[in-house]
Amino acid sequence: MNKLQKSFRKNEKMIGAIASTLAVVMFFSLLEVFFSNLRGNSNIFIQPLATAFNGLFWTMYAYGRKDWFLVVPNFLAMILGTVTTVSAFV
Repeated sequence: MNKLQKSFRKNEKMIGAIASTLAVVMFFSLLEVFFSNLRGNSNIFIQPLATAFNGLFWTMYAYGRKDWFLVVPNFLAMILGTVTTVSAFV
């Protein structure tokens, strides 16, 4: 095992926590699209639909591996993506 791999293993939980936090922030950006859809200013649905499917499959993968750093943000992405997609058609 090289030095970089040892460093990663030592800091794996911290790196996972930072990555999960950044993923949650990224997926919360869907709220802007959601509110814009509700106001009737846009009807964007492809990006949130893709986010919902991406979140679904990553959640299934992460759940199978019991990797909660991946489950939490991707489950949130699936929910926000689905709600935002539906708001485009309301």
